[in-house]
Amino acid sequence: MRTLISRAAVVSMDDTIGDLPRGDILIEGGVIAAVGADLGVTDAEVIDASTMIAMPGMVDTHRHTWQTALRGILADGNIPDYLRGIRLQMAPRYRAADMYAGNYVGALDALNCGITSIVDYCHNILDPDCAHAAVSGLRDAGIRGLYGHGLTPITSNTWGESLGGSEGDADPADLTTRARLATSIRQEYFSADGLLRFGIAPQELAIAPAAQVAREFALARELSARITMHANQVMVRQLFKDVEVLDAHGLLGDDVLLVHCTFNTDEEWRMLEGTGTTVSVCAETEMQMGMGYPAIAEVTTHTPGPSLGIDCVSGNGGDMISHARLVLQASRYRADEPGYQRWMAPQEMSWTTRDALRWLTVNGARAAGVDDVVGSLTPGKRADIVLLEMGGISQAGWNRLDPAGAIIAQAHAGCVDTVLVDGRVVKRGGQLVHVDVPGALRTLADSHEHLYDEMARHGGFIPQPPIDIPLYRERA
Repeated sequence: MRTLISRAAVVSMDDTIGDLPRGDILIEGGVIAAVGADLGVTDAEVIDASTMIAMPGMVDTHRHTWQTALRGILADGNIPDYLRGIRLQMAPRYRAADMYAGNYVGALDALNCGITSIVDYCHNILDPDCAHAAVSGLRDAGIRGLYGHGLTPITSNTWGESLGGSEGDADPADLTTRARLATSIRQEYFSADGLLRFGIAPQELAIAPAAQVAREFALARELSARITMHANQVMVRQLFKDVEVLDAHGLLGDDVLLVHCTFNTDEEWRMLEGTGTTVSVCAETEMQMGMGYPAIAEVTTHTPGPSLGIDCVSGNGGDMISHARLVLQASRYRADEPGYQRWMAPQEMSWTTRDALRWLTVNGARAAGVDDVVGSLTPGKRADIVLLEMGGISQAGWNRLDPAGAIIAQAHAGCVDTVLVDGRVVKRGGQLVHVDVPGALRTLADSHEHLYDEMARHGGFIPQPPIDIPLYRERA
């Protein structure tokens, strides 16, 4: 089947092709076959994009998709609230049906926002049924993604007992059990040519000894799984320096995607250089929850380049364009701030909208391990493409000389008109067209009702008195 996207303003993110004020994109068999000003194709299904900007599908490199049914419950929450409310109170009450609903509708939310690929950090695997359900939700949604199979054992006291820097879960037999499940999931659902790829999310160094985390890294590499892991997102220097520990155990590498790194030391940033390790910046969560300032400048300097993650949908929404705009402006302010102390106005722009667009596309694809497949509108890559409608009253007059600037500075998720994944149209005319949307909403509503009933039955989101978290006790 041949599809022609016709007369779009094209932002290819391919340095050879560049931007086209008016261009066509030809898709054959799920692959981008050609990109040009006027391809002259007459024997293809035509998508008229004359009022739209065509861009690569966005890549969200860190999302706890399973939390979708708890959307917004952490709107005013910080890290202790997250640990007490989500990880200790709600996570153990999830059924397999809730894991399916969260991942299914959460992935549909991503597609609806123009995110064609996600790194799903699925660290709520209570039992094998939950793992099967989580993968099935992603698969049924039709999204491209890395399923990050979490190795954190989930019980009502896992975090409360081990966050104080104790040995945590160090039972080798338990790791063997979790390894057996990970291997089974890997073999059952993941093929080399599928939309989904298999990853491992090891336990955090805050809750497990380094030797155990090293064994989990070894398991991931035995399974050819990409590794994604939270690192240095809390300011407790007395307890751990995650990057330093990973470096000391020889665990850094180009198959590793770290998340946050907001409290890396200068030496830890230097340790990342040359390793190929990537970092996902999740600014809304970081700035809200007391996890530090988004480390765009440091990640740019010391790694292959930053990507962005939505992170906790239990706290913030899934609009990646607006997220990128927030990160861009926050990073601009931080770059300019030293001059303000000397009463000096900025003389040049530190970060550009094209930088921000790169975070969403090319860099995101690299961090997810799919930059050879997606991330730019390059002939030969798979056709993950987003069309943004710019013909409405709120976008009228947009700068056609700089479509990348128009995307980041003026657009938002509501502009996403059409989405293709692997050449398949999943959204058209502003509506998802490949699934039963009312059925999906009923699925999530059932999960939402169950979880809120469980929450009420067990004393609310954060029961009183709050559960003690040793990590956050006051220290001398």
